[in-house]
Amino acid sequence: MLPYNKEFIIDKIKEYEDKIDSGVIGEFEILKRDSLNGKVEGYLYTKNDNVIGPIPELIGENKRVWMRLSPKEIEGSYEFIKFATGKVGVVGLGLGYVAQELAKKQDVEKVVVYEISEDVVELYKRNFGENEKIEIIVGDAFNASKDSFDFFYTDIYEYKLSMQVVEDYIKLNKLHDIKEYSFFGMEHFLLSCKYDEIVWVYVPETWMAMCKDLSEALDQSGYIKFYEQLDEELVSKVLAGFKEVLNQGME
Repeated sequence: MLPYNKEFIIDKIKEYEDKIDSGVIGEFEILKRDSLNGKVEGYLYTKNDNVIGPIPELIGENKRVWMRLSPKEIEGSYEFIKFATGKVGVVGLGLGYVAQELAKKQDVEKVVVYEISEDVVELYKRNFGENEKIEIIVGDAFNASKDSFDFFYTDIYEYKLSMQVVEDYIKLNKLHDIKEYSFFGMEHFLLSCKYDEIVWVYVPETWMAMCKDLSEALDQSGYIKFYEQLDEELVSKVLAGFKEVLNQGME
């Protein structure tokens, strides 16, 4: 079941590997990694497997991987892309996968991407050129001009959970008029929460629907046996941060 379908993942990797060329601009470089063999990290799980490549990667200064078009990236952004409609805001361009997938949808009218690195934007434009549905704003997303969005997505966390997701939620919702907000890793975070803690939090309905979809797909695919819970103490801390801001919105 999508997105936990190996053929789907391999087809997506192949589609974008064909579109994305290796290259260097400034401190950023696009490389293509050979097939993943052995322990493969997906979204919510890790399992022994192999995934046919080559797999595009965006490498920054000090050889740090900013984005990899891996199963984790494709599976982890799947629900947001599925639910997004109307005018969509995205923080973080990466290789351009999320922006391109959003622009394919008929019910997405416009995609506004905030990317702080001009080099990353130029690498993207080399591969994808211009798209009338996609506007790229070069600069700090947290100092942008106020705008209105039907959906908003932040993807700058390098697959790691921290209190920054709460801080950014507060900042971006104060800056913009946002109807629905999400971030990469949201489902993994919520599914790792303790019931006796989350029951006291007003969790947005869209977040719950996305989590339900993904957990059912994980179960039906059989990948549920490889599910990995996030750190309990960290999850409780982040949930407490969200409790304060989400429950405040209901007063």
